[in-house]
Amino acid sequence: MIAGTLKSPLRYPGGKNRVARRLLAHAPAHSDYREIFAGGGAVFFAKSRAKKNWLNDLHPGLYAFYRAVQKQFDAFADLCRNQDGELRALFDEWAGRRDLMEKSGDEHLAERAVQYFFLNRTVWGGRVVYDPRRKSRLYFSNPRGWSNIEKKLAHLRMISRKLEGVKITCQSYEKCLSGATSETFIYADPPYFRESVGHVTDRLYDKSFDIECHRELACRLAASGAKVMVSYDDCPEIRELYAGWKIRKLQWHYCGRYAVTNDAKRSGEKEKKVLGNELIIMNY
Repeated sequence: MIAGTLKSPLRYPGGKNRVARRLLAHAPAHSDYREIFAGGGAVFFAKSRAKKNWLNDLHPGLYAFYRAVQKQFDAFADLCRNQDGELRALFDEWAGRRDLMEKSGDEHLAERAVQYFFLNRTVWGGRVVYDPRRKSRLYFSNPRGWSNIEKKLAHLRMISRKLEGVKITCQSYEKCLSGATSETFIYADPPYFRESVGHVTDRLYDKSFDIECHRELACRLAASGAKVMVSYDDCPEIRELYAGWKIRKLQWHYCGRYAVTNDAKRSGEKEKKVLGNELIIMNY
């Protein structure tokens, strides 16, 4: 089980739990695996571990979650079990702990990890937003997300074993490209391009990634010396940025995204999940 398939324990916007195996069907042989925008880590958890493995994400709470599950599992599990009380009140308490949100590194690791995990399981759409400009997006929506905690912890125990020996960092992706070789497989799942043109309060992710960042990412990946797979929303700008790479179009239904408006719902029309058009882009 350690080497094989596990599902990500997180609810994550744009997460690849449902399609990880489809992506891995296109993975090259490698001994060094790196996810430079780890997010929910669905592809890593769905694959066998390589000789070297590296997960990176800029979100300090997500970093704390992975590190605590890896290094301080018992303390993390005990604190999860101690979340007694009314769930909305617990949510408001964790959402109000800006002191924890502002910490970085391994400081108060287990507490920050439980904060992130509790919010992720119970917030709308799995969006854990620490940016104070977007605090209105951090609201209680999914009480069922904290049910069956012992079952979740049993799964997380397997996640902890899978993370043994994995390098986990919270830094800019550029640093994760250093030392890459032809034996390195980099999977990059950056923020959707459409996120870069939307209003800041509507964005799915905590960190901004503007249009110039997408251009720079394409250039840096091309120069990395690694075998690279990138997943993106299908749009002309991305196809242009990666002209000359192998591009395959995939479709799948997004979790939690519906094509039916509120007015249509009130008239009795049933919700329908949006069929997304996405790209996997490879340089091999």
